[in-house]
Amino acid sequence: MSEQEEDLTSDEAASLAQQEMLENCLELVFDAYDEGVDDKVVDPIVFLLDCEDEIGEEIASAWLGAEVVSDAVAEQQSAEPGSDLTTVFARAFPLAESRQEVPGVFPYLASVFESELPKDGFLAIAVTAGGASAFTVPLTARDLGNS
Repeated sequence: MSEQEEDLTSDEAASLAQQEMLENCLELVFDAYDEGVDDKVVDPIVFLLDCEDEIGEEIASAWLGAEVVSDAVAEQQSAEPGSDLTTVFARAFPLAESRQEVPGVFPYLASVFESELPKDGFLAIAVTAGGASAFTVPLTARDLGNS
């Protein structure tokens, strides 16, 4: 562990893990956003879930079913034994629904929904490391996800 990592509080470490997961999954995040737009989701917010995180697994299981999630995790772990890779899932939901549901699970994200959505991007919520963070994903980052 680096000195910088040792200096991080647990909240800072969680936020960093959430940011890194989002950055590492940009292609998946843009796929979920595009699918939401194609499905006519109004003001899509992309949720990126770490299915191996307790909270992410609980949310993914509610959306997909516990068996689907546990099978995906088992498949990921058998495909890459000993790997740091995690099983992730992304889906876009409408702003109105997210505004109602998210603060009940993550009260510290309530203020995110009081602001206007970004004009040149979209909002993504990354769930890992026992919590969640909201990020603005600029549309120009699409090219970064394909590299």
